[in-house]
Amino acid sequence: MSNINLLACRNNIEEAFKSLIQSGRPDIRDEENNDLIPQLYVDLFENNYILRQALDENHIIFKGRKGTGKSTVFLQAENMLKQNKNKLSVYINLQSCYEEIRVSNIDTQEELTRYNIYYNFFNEILTTIKKNISKIIPDKKLDKLFEEIHDGEYIDADFLRNMQVTTNAENSNSVSLNYSKAKEAPSELHASLTKDKKIQSETKHESREIRILSINKILTKLKEILSKHRINKVYLFLDDFSELNFNHQKLVIDSLISPIITSYNDMFVIKLAAYPYRIYLGNIDSSKIIPHSLDFYDVFEKTSTNYTKVEDSAINYVKRTLEKRITVYTHNQIQLNELFDTDKNKLDEYFKTLFFASAGIPRCLGYVLTYCFLGSINQGDPITISNINNAAKKYYTDNILPDFFNDVRFKQSFYDDKKILNQLAQKNLMEQLINISKKFKRMQIESYSKKENIKQIYSDTLRKYKVSTTYWLPSSHFFVDKDIESILHTLELYFIVNKFNEGSSRKPGKKISYFGLNYGLCLENNIDYGKPEFRRSYDYWRQDEFDYTDIIPQILSNVELPICQNCGYEYKDDLEYEMVKKFNRCLKCGEEGTVHAVNNFEELFKEKIESWKKISLPDLYINILRILYNNRPNKLSAHEIALEIDKHHLAITNAMKKLKPLGYVSYNITDKRYYCIEEIAISKFFTTN
Repeated sequence: MSNINLLACRNNIEEAFKSLIQSGRPDIRDEENNDLIPQLYVDLFENNYILRQALDENHIIFKGRKGTGKSTVFLQAENMLKQNKNKLSVYINLQSCYEEIRVSNIDTQEELTRYNIYYNFFNEILTTIKKNISKIIPDKKLDKLFEEIHDGEYIDADFLRNMQVTTNAENSNSVSLNYSKAKEAPSELHASLTKDKKIQSETKHESREIRILSINKILTKLKEILSKHRINKVYLFLDDFSELNFNHQKLVIDSLISPIITSYNDMFVIKLAAYPYRIYLGNIDSSKIIPHSLDFYDVFEKTSTNYTKVEDSAINYVKRTLEKRITVYTHNQIQLNELFDTDKNKLDEYFKTLFFASAGIPRCLGYVLTYCFLGSINQGDPITISNINNAAKKYYTDNILPDFFNDVRFKQSFYDDKKILNQLAQKNLMEQLINISKKFKRMQIESYSKKENIKQIYSDTLRKYKVSTTYWLPSSHFFVDKDIESILHTLELYFIVNKFNEGSSRKPGKKISYFGLNYGLCLENNIDYGKPEFRRSYDYWRQDEFDYTDIIPQILSNVELPICQNCGYEYKDDLEYEMVKKFNRCLKCGEEGTVHAVNNFEELFKEKIESWKKISLPDLYINILRILYNNRPNKLSAHEIALEIDKHHLAITNAMKKLKPLGYVSYNITDKRYYCIEEIAISKFFTTN
């Protein structure tokens, strides 16, 4: 294809790439404002298996990391359901509902304020349901039902009782808790609590379940109303569940989802979207809400007999996803193979590299291709492997690493329950994994160069792939016993590692899980990625050098050191510490209850953590500053920023009202406001500190 044709279509190609970044949003539209989701939707399976799970009448939980396409599945399912007059769909972004009701003094974290938040949060969810239904079915009885809910007529009696606060006889503080129900004003929970330094109080507001409203009564009334309009099914698409903290997840489960599932309700169907490993389901019978994963290994291993077929299926999904976007956005003017420089590499090699760079995740793919665009198609040149590699490095350094550690230091949500210390421990684990990978290659090359004995599989690799004086020896993957793989869940959620395979261990009766370091991380740290292609190459990652079963727990355990607070003795021997735990007594000085685990990072980073905390901002503000920083010197509108961080543009505009007086952002006005980041914000949040 000529450079002229690529240049002629480059704007459409850029739109196609960028559309993947916001692929889960409802506002992917053409110039005539038509919804493009029906045309763009690509299922993980060619028979639309995942979509069919969203459309059937079973309760389903879709699990997948950010950008795997959970929201896109919901949107396509909604489009399909609109064609059935007897079925109704209601989409609820749970995180947005929570943000709508955040009170001005939320940072006080008072227990009674928290219950007020619970009540308002759940009301916001019900209000969203009402708005969705009212668009389709205007009915005065529906209005009346929600007026009664608003006035507190369905508030759960146990919820009121559980909010009672009692105090000891010695407590001289005054406590009052009132629920006011007035026709002229929304229902509110009013609480006043005066504090004293000697307060000794006992709270009774903790319970096994958080039931705010008598939801079964509400659903029964709602069913009666909808049945008269010949509606026999209501699909509740609940998105961004894992963006909620534990208490708010518990609220949604206990107050809405569990009552629907356990009551054998035949009208309401739950479809829940969440991140793996960050899901609270309470006492719900797991057989009544079926899980479906959207991450490539969990999806394709069920239909594959070996890892090669898993990888082939994932690469095919990347190819189909990109092909559909290019076809729609360029109106069939560009063929997929024309985007890539096939004189330098085969087309299959490009798709395989894109799979490595994105882990088969559509949003990650969108970022990598968007970063590729500037150095290739924007100049009229097809994409090369070098372009993809540079883009993968940029995506890691500009997006993945900041989200994992750099930016969370300044996010207010990370200053609860020592989250920042946990994140420091995870960052330390990442750094140690990088060091181990680099050390392995260095030692093997040194031994090989000195003609010392090394395993044949390594010597064969070094000999076959040597180019001039440069050796290639992959150390990007490793394995652990499957029963301890949970220790890698945090790194996996942040895309620092990806799970690739499972297999049988050489230990009898044991299974192992294979993980790979992020492709961009490996490129950034000069770690060779992949495995050699020759006979028995499938054995490469099974070598003992890549068994991290003992290494990773040791790295994490080194973060905390048991120390006697009386005599200062450090328990570096695990057997010694086991004895201490058994007898609850220091073996050195004999004092009881004086040995406690101390986080090594707590003292080491104490001053830095305090400095980070002093300038910390709400998570949304940091995310906005990151987008502006990554896009500098370009200026962005609130709408453009919102597309990248999955927020409504009004939320961005409101945040700017706080950021501008701090001197962190400025804007110019043309047809609208276009924002840029200021030097004071760059020096505070985006320089090494």
